[in-house]
Amino acid sequence: MRQVEKRRPRWLRSIVAAVAVAAGTLTATAAPAQGAGAADLITDNVVEINETVSDAGFVHPGVGLSADDLRNAQEMVRTGQEPWASYFDAMAATGHASKTFRASNSKSASEPDVALDPNYNHGSLRGRQTRDSFGALTQSLMWTMTGDEVYRKNAIQVLRTWASMNPDGYKYFPDAHIHTGHPLYQHLMAAEIIRATEPLDDDSPGEYDGYDVVWSETDDANLLGNYANPIVDVFNFSNERWMNQHNFGLFGRIATAIYADDTEGYATGVEWYTVNTSFDDYINGAMVPQMPLIEADDPDNPYGEDFVQVREMGRDNAHSEANVDNFAGLARMLEVQSTKVDPVDGTVSSADNAVSAYDFFDRRLLDGAEQLYKFMMGGQVPWIDERGWNGTISQAYRGRMYNMISVAELYYEYSIERGVDLEAEAPHLSLLASRMDGPIFYRGTGVSNFWAQGDKNPEYWVAFPEELAGNAPPAQPENPTLHFDDNSLLLDDGTEYVTEDDETFARASLSETGTTSAMPRMERGQDTVIGLKYRSNGPADLEVLANEEPTGLNPNEEPAHTIAERELPDTGGEWRYIAYPAGGNTLNFFRLTGADGITVDLHSVILSGQTDLTAPEFKQADNPFYLTAGTETKLDLAADDTGGNVSYTAQGLPEGASFDAGTLSWTPTEADAGRHEVQVVADDGETVAARTFELVVAEDRAEMIDKLLDDTVDPDAVYTAATYEPFQAALADAEALTDTGTDAEFREAFTALQETIAALSLLNPQLDDGSLDYPELVTATVLNEGAVAAMADGSKYNKNGDVRAGSFYLDFGPGYRVAAEEIGLQANFAFPMRSQGTNVYGSNDGITWDLLSSRETSDTNDFETIPVVDEHQGEQYRYFKLQLDNPGPPIDPAYPGIWSIGEFHVFGERSEVPGTISDVTMASADAVDGRVT
Repeated sequence: MRQVEKRRPRWLRSIVAAVAVAAGTLTATAAPAQGAGAADLITDNVVEINETVSDAGFVHPGVGLSADDLRNAQEMVRTGQEPWASYFDAMAATGHASKTFRASNSKSASEPDVALDPNYNHGSLRGRQTRDSFGALTQSLMWTMTGDEVYRKNAIQVLRTWASMNPDGYKYFPDAHIHTGHPLYQHLMAAEIIRATEPLDDDSPGEYDGYDVVWSETDDANLLGNYANPIVDVFNFSNERWMNQHNFGLFGRIATAIYADDTEGYATGVEWYTVNTSFDDYINGAMVPQMPLIEADDPDNPYGEDFVQVREMGRDNAHSEANVDNFAGLARMLEVQSTKVDPVDGTVSSADNAVSAYDFFDRRLLDGAEQLYKFMMGGQVPWIDERGWNGTISQAYRGRMYNMISVAELYYEYSIERGVDLEAEAPHLSLLASRMDGPIFYRGTGVSNFWAQGDKNPEYWVAFPEELAGNAPPAQPENPTLHFDDNSLLLDDGTEYVTEDDETFARASLSETGTTSAMPRMERGQDTVIGLKYRSNGPADLEVLANEEPTGLNPNEEPAHTIAERELPDTGGEWRYIAYPAGGNTLNFFRLTGADGITVDLHSVILSGQTDLTAPEFKQADNPFYLTAGTETKLDLAADDTGGNVSYTAQGLPEGASFDAGTLSWTPTEADAGRHEVQVVADDGETVAARTFELVVAEDRAEMIDKLLDDTVDPDAVYTAATYEPFQAALADAEALTDTGTDAEFREAFTALQETIAALSLLNPQLDDGSLDYPELVTATVLNEGAVAAMADGSKYNKNGDVRAGSFYLDFGPGYRVAAEEIGLQANFAFPMRSQGTNVYGSNDGITWDLLSSRETSDTNDFETIPVVDEHQGEQYRYFKLQLDNPGPPIDPAYPGIWSIGEFHVFGERSEVPGTISDVTMASADAVDGRVT
C-alpha cells in the first residue's frame, strides 16, 4: 500500500524519541508538571527498596519486578515524570488503591487478616483470589510510590488473610489450574515488595494504627505453607494442560520457586515455559509448541514458505492473545532473575551460547507476536492445522485489542532494551505500538483503565525503561471515534493515507476490482448501528465484510462473510456518515468498488450510530415496481428519518418523470417499456442513505403480470399447497381485471398477487449440498431457533450449543412428512468427541421411534454422510430425533456430559399429508356444560 506521508502518529513519535535518547542522539522533551492525584497522595517518606541475593542465587525483590524497576518508578512518580506519572494516577484512581481496601476473603473488619473461607475447594473463591491478589499488588505499589504506611498495612492484611488458609483444605475444582496461578503470582509480587521494604521509623515503629506491619519469617512460612505451595501442588502440579491453560499456571509455579529460593522448582518451571519436552501435541502450552515454525517443505504447508504461527489462533484469538501476554510476562520474570536458557532445549543454562527468554529459539516470542498482531489488525497470515485436520485460523475475537500493555512491553523490550529494528523485524507490532492508548482509554464506547484485575500484566508500567522519561502517553480521547489514520490497516495499493489541512485520512481510488481496508477494535454488539464517515467525488459501492477473501492457497480457509452492503452516493466532497447494522464483529473490512477516477475518503468510524445518528432508512418492501404504459403512477420512495430534515435527490430519472420530496411521479409511454433504474439519495445533513429502485414498465396489464411472474415465480418449482393455492386465486383475480377493471381495481389485485408471491414456500427448499433447508420448517425441543439454524448454516465452527440433554427432536408439523435417504452430521470443529455416538431416529407420533442412522457418528471433524437403514429407506416421518447413545470420552473430565452438533443435514424429500384435519368440532345430544363425557 502507498502512504503519501510516512508519519509516526501519536505515541510512536515519543517511543522513537526515547530510543534516540538511549542512543545519545536526541534529548527528551521536558516533563509536564506533577499530576494532582499523585501530589495529593505522596508523603515525605521515601520508601527504601532493599535488594538481596539469596544463597540459592535468587535476587529479591524478583517476582516480575526488580529493585531497580521499583526505585526508578518511585523516583519518576515522585518527581512527576511521564509516562510513569500518568500510569500512577490511573492506578491510584481505582478501587484497589483505596486506603480502606480490605480483602474480600477476610473474615471481618475486626479480623482483617483471617480468612473468611479457609478451604479452597470450590470455584467461587476464584473471584475473591483474583480481586484480593490484585488489591495486594496495588496496595504494595501505592506504599512504595507514596510512602503512606496505610497502604503497607492493607497489603499485609491481604497477604496474611490468604496466608491463613487451611493447607489441607485445597481440592481441585474445574479450571483451577487455569485461574489460580496468575493471582498467586500477583500475591507473591506484592509480598516481595513488602519484605524488601521496612515500616516507617516513626513514633510507633513497626505498627500502623495499632496493627503490626512488620513482615516476618513466620509470615513467609505461612504464605508459602498455607497458600503458595498448596496452590502449586494441588492446582498447578501438572505440565500436561491444554494450550494456554498450561502457561497460566506457570505464573504461580515460577513465582513460588523464586519466592521460596527453590532452584529445582525454578528450573522445572523454566523448562515447562520454553519447551516442556515431556508432552507433545496440543496438551502442551510451552512457547515452542505453541509458536511452532512451519517449514516450507511440510506436507501440510500449502503456502510455499517457512512461517511461525500461534497454534491457539485456530481456537480463537482471545486465547492466542493470552499466549503472547503470558509469554511476555513470564519472560520478564526470568529476565529479572538474569536467567538464560539453552538456545534449543530451553533449560536454565550458564553456557556461553545461552540466551534470554526474549531471544530463545531465534526470538520465537517476537515472531509469534508479530503474526498475532498482524492478523488482529486485519492482515492475512498463513496458518495450518498441525493435526492434519481440516481446520483453519479462527475469526473469533479478531480485532479485539484493548489495554495493550503487553504490546508496550514487547515493543520496549525489543526496541529499547535489545536494539531490534522492529519496523523491519516486526512491522505490525511496531505499527500497533505507534497507536497504543494511554492508561485511560476507550473500549468500545466505554472508558476503561489499564489498571484492572484479570489476565493481563499491567504492572509492567513500573518496569518502563528509564529512557522513556519525559514522554507523556496519549491522553484519554475526547470520544470513542476510531479514526482511519490511527486505527485502520490498508490492505492493498488502492488505498493510501493522505494529509490535507492538518487532517489525515485514508483515500481509496476505486476500480471494478475494488480496494479494501480493515478497522479493528470495533467492540460493539449486534443490535446497534455503525457509522462510517466518508466523502466522495462520485458514486461507489461498499461491502462490509467480517473477514477477508481467502488466499486460495489453503482450501480450509473460511470464505468471506458479508455484514452489510451499501450504496455510497456522491457527496460532492462533503463529509457524511453512512450507517449499517453491526454484525457483532470487532474487525470490519471495508471493500469499495466503483468506476475509475472516483475517490472515496475514509475518515472514521463511530460505534454509537444507534443514538448519535438519525440515519435515513429506505424501508420499501417493493422493488422492483411494476408499471403500465399510459397509467399515471406515484411512488413513495421516501426514507424514514428520526431527524425530520431530509433532502432528496434522484439519479437516472426516466424522461417525463418527476421527483419531489421522496415521491416519484410518472406516466410512462409504450416507448418506455422495459427496465429503468433510479437511485434515490436521502441526506439529513449528517448521514446519507441511497437505494436504487427498479421500475419495470409493461405495455399493458397482462404483460405487467407476466413480467412479475417471470421475475418472482419458478414455474418448475413445487410450492406448498397452503401457499400455492392463495397464489393461484390471486393470479386469477388479477388476470380477470386485465381488460375490464379500473386502474385502482387492477392495482389492488396486483398488489394482492405480489403479497401471495412473497408468501410462497417451497415444499423442498435446499441447502447448497442438496439437503433439505429445514430450520424454518420445524419446531424443536430443547433447542432455540438460533441453535437449530446453526446446524444448517454450513459452518463447522458454529454449533447447537453445549447441550446437557441426551436427545432433542425436530417436528416438521402435522401437515408434512420427510422421507430421508441419508443423514449428514458434523461435529463442532475440534470437539468431535462431543458429538461422537449420535444416532438419528424417526417417528410419526413422538412416542415410538425407529432407528434411521445405519451407524452412529464417530470421533472425527469430517462431515459424515450416513445412509438410512434399508428397512426405513423411503419411509416418511414427522419427527426426527437426534440422540446421544454412546458418548465419547470428555475432552475435559471436569466438564463431562456436554453434547454438541455442528451440522445436521437431511438428504431426502418432504411431502404433504393429504386430507390434513385443520378444524375439529365435538358435539353431544346430552352434553353437560363444562364437562367432557
